[in-house]
Amino acid sequence: MTSRTRTRTRRPNRAEKREANRVRILRAARKVFGARGFHAATIEEIAEEAGLSNGAIYYNFDSKGDLFFALLQERQDERIRHMRATLARPARAGGRDVALEEEARDATRGLKESREWRLLLFEFAAHAARTPSLAPKLREHKRRFRAALAELIAQRLAERGIEPPISTEELGLAVLALADGLAFEEVSDPGCVPGELLGDLLALLVGRRSP
Repeated sequence: MTSRTRTRTRRPNRAEKREANRVRILRAARKVFGARGFHAATIEEIAEEAGLSNGAIYYNFDSKGDLFFALLQERQDERIRHMRATLARPARAGGRDVALEEEARDATRGLKESREWRLLLFEFAAHAARTPSLAPKLREHKRRFRAALAELIAQRLAERGIEPPISTEELGLAVLALADGLAFEEVSDPGCVPGELLGDLLALLVGRRSP
């Protein structure tokens, strides 16, 4: 009598199920928030889009604001990884910093191609800044990105033998403010921001004058 070995599919455990649901919720939230805006979007709509119950949303996230912060963190981590990968290329002392200019162009493309996300981000930032339970999270989110940006700028300038005109922390803040300001102008007046403008401004900030 021949015995046959049956291959059984392992059932996901509770932690794996929760992570899978979290991924589904975040994917649905991106779609619903993008289409409806932060204030108009509801947990019910997100749950329906994810194919889950409202309870599943609240099991993973404390509130709609907490869910949005998870999306922000996801996008921030992706942006930091992209910057690190781009700026990992060896820098040359003096002359143009091609990698830094490429990163600036990519950031400009992002603000032009992600208009709905930028509008959503401005809407949420204004709401979070006015909400006591969300304001500290917004502050920490911004500080984390500025710290990562300052670290990358300091490393890049050191590789090129350039002494920053101000501290790298202040430089990171200025760069982020420039990018946010240009994003605001672009959503207000689509097409007004030249593709090379952010790169040219960065060149001025780090001491290399455009020809």
